Amino acid sequence: MSFNTGLSGIRAANTDLSVTGNNIANAGTIGFKSSRAEFGDVYTSSLLGGGRTTAGSGVTTLTLRQSFSQGNMKFTQNAMDLSVNGAGFFVLNGNDGQVFSRAGAFGLDKDGNIVNSTGANLQGFAADADGNVGGILTDLKVDVSTQSPRQTTGVKSAFNVDANQKVLKTTGNSFVSNGSAIGVAKPGLKTATTTSTTLGAIPLAASPAAAGTLAVGIDFATSPTTFNLTLANSSPVAGGTIAINLNSGNVTKLQEVADLMNKAIYGAPIPVNVQAVVNGNNIELRDATKGVGSTISLSPATGTNALSTALNAAPASTAGIPSVTNGYLPQTLVIEGPTGATVNFTSTAGAPAAQTASKLNDLAGISATATTRATLIKDDPLTLGTLEFDNSRGNLILNGVRLTALNMSGLETQINALSGSTLPGISAHVNAAGDLEIESKVGSDINFSWSDKDINGTTVTAGALTVAGTDGVVQSVNNLTDAVVIGGDLKIVMESGYSIKSTSPIVGNLFAPLTAASFTPVLINAFDPADAKTYNHATSSTVYDSLGNAHVMRSYFVKEKFDINDPSTSPNHWKMYVQIDGQNVGDPDPSLPSPQNTEPTLAGYDVYFAADGTLNTTLTDNMLISNWTPLGPDGKPVGALMPLNVLQGGTTPVVEPPSSSNFVVDLSGSTQFGSAFSVENLDQNGYTTGRLAGLDVDSKGILFARFTNGEAQTLGQVALANFNNMEGLKPVGNSMWAQTFETGEAIIGAPGSSSLGNITSGALEESNVDLSEELVNLIIAQRNYQANAKTIETANATTQTIINLR
Repeated sequence: MSFNTGLSGIRAANTDLSVTGNNIANAGTIGFKSSRAEFGDVYTSSLLGGGRTTAGSGVTTLTLRQSFSQGNMKFTQNAMDLSVNGAGFFVLNGNDGQVFSRAGAFGLDKDGNIVNSTGANLQGFAADADGNVGGILTDLKVDVSTQSPRQTTGVKSAFNVDANQKVLKTTGNSFVSNGSAIGVAKPGLKTATTTSTTLGAIPLAASPAAAGTLAVGIDFATSPTTFNLTLANSSPVAGGTIAINLNSGNVTKLQEVADLMNKAIYGAPIPVNVQAVVNGNNIELRDATKGVGSTISLSPATGTNALSTALNAAPASTAGIPSVTNGYLPQTLVIEGPTGATVNFTSTAGAPAAQTASKLNDLAGISATATTRATLIKDDPLTLGTLEFDNSRGNLILNGVRLTALNMSGLETQINALSGSTLPGISAHVNAAGDLEIESKVGSDINFSWSDKDINGTTVTAGALTVAGTDGVVQSVNNLTDAVVIGGDLKIVMESGYSIKSTSPIVGNLFAPLTAASFTPVLINAFDPADAKTYNHATSSTVYDSLGNAHVMRSYFVKEKFDINDPSTSPNHWKMYVQIDGQNVGDPDPSLPSPQNTEPTLAGYDVYFAADGTLNTTLTDNMLISNWTPLGPDGKPVGALMPLNVLQGGTTPVVEPPSSSNFVVDLSGSTQFGSAFSVENLDQNGYTTGRLAGLDVDSKGILFARFTNGEAQTLGQVALANFNNMEGLKPVGNSMWAQTFETGEAIIGAPGSSSLGNITSGALEESNVDLSEELVNLIIAQRNYQANAKTIETANATTQTIINLR
């Protein structure tokens, strides 16, 4: 029996060596769990039992017990390296069915399945499109294809609007220039003339080479000339009478005579504004101010020289004629302000409407704009078919600029091309009748005339044109000396508290008598997205169309007026206006004429707050953006889903999947506190196309996919399994175990729930083998093996002794 005893010991020692060697071999295997061999002694017995003196029969292996204690964490840079911190096993779906492992080195196969190194699928609980994790165990999979875009169907915004903001919008009054001269085509001289009188002839030398030379020189020292010169009704100084005494100087030329007269005129104690000018072979006395209907008169001259004779032969002066203007006369407006103080404004005679508007804009509480319109007539309105416009010589002058086009369409192109340069603010349009409508958006006068030179400098005659002002009366210009001028009209807006107290004269040709009916209430600082002075706050966010194109939604907040005596107003009332890519997105107004009744309007929504500053959801409008046509950078539709406005059946909530571009704006959580405007929360559910950028797993096993479009999507949750008897698990290799009858049913749940541990991403669980302990066990097993071999050796020796007995 001693042989069997020793042999059983050798077998046991060999098993111990095998187990220890296996532990040592897998000291670096991820997720490996060490084992130990457990032995029991063997006793023989008979039917009558064994006594106390019965020797044992050796040793037997009772079990190989695994240790499922926690291994150390090894941190990596791979988000798909997972480890279980605590109890539990990863659930895998392998070729042989469901298996379990603590080795968490996972990756993606070509189909996006999460697998371990053997190709077994990691199992967990899948999530739906909204990221809600279900409770059905399945293989976890990541869609590695391009993420499809999602149209925005909801925007959640929470703002704080400043309760201390002032109401920017007020109500004022507007009125227009309605005098008899407004917009009337005024004909007249192109260039002003001056008052003049021509002296009698002074004999000149006959030789052409001596042009301008007196036939007989004049010595004023021996033959003086005296006379009185009178200028009356001139401007800016009316004039006066001066005594001229030419009693020195010897002259031989006509210009010298004129120079001597000018020296005497301007050397007078109080000179008059008259100048002696040589004009051909004569001397003229001219009023230096052009366009004034003044008179120049001379008293009889004394003396016997040629100049005295010429002075006495001078006829009565010809009065100067002003150049044509818009005909506007001065008129004074007495403007009363909110405090009762008054300011007098007087327009300048003949000033363009643009100039008058500019000066009015310098006054507090007053703003003015000016516009001028004229129509260049193609055909004679009295004789149909008769051409009234002729610019065949290319010498038409508009506001000092030469126009060479031969027809109305050509003029339209030429004028519009110069609108930003030499004809600032002037545009042209050919109407249905073929006439050319010209407009100055700044209110400058519109002036037509003809040049006496063509573009090459050759002298030419005038063309022909007929022009009408806004009153419809036509005027023609078909010579080189005349012109037609059309003045502009004014629109004046007075802020709240300002009024026109009186005008002088009451009836002017700029303003007719102003009565209560002349004034129209008008909003001051009415909302204009292009004018930051008309809104209190603004912010922007990105929304997406059905093709994934990004668009900018801008929201503007305007504080509304509250008057405790006006029941139509409410406290804590704001207006929110919305535009997308700068375009209106409000429903069309069916009350407007076509085609305006089909065009988008400005989208505005009423927002109310309670006395504690919170949003009053009862009074605040439901905000449905229902008339947005997504446009590209070229201003054309991009082909995405089109709107479904309220008139067509658009309503809330917006159905999923969407069938239109409609989306809802939710201001829940917005406040009105006495602090600066701020964006507390801003989110929307749309996104553009995205590619998978990375995966993340949190401590609860939630699997997140991150995309290049900035979106993160919950794909599912890693499942963990635990057993009532882990020692009953059957090793199947590759750090995996299979369930057996002894383990009981697998308890599968979410990480962190019940007795299950948490997940650590970016870390692997190392083998729990204690290498030092295993080396000691190796020495012990070797010693046991050697000792059992000695038992056999000794038994053999004793047996040989018995055999050798004689």
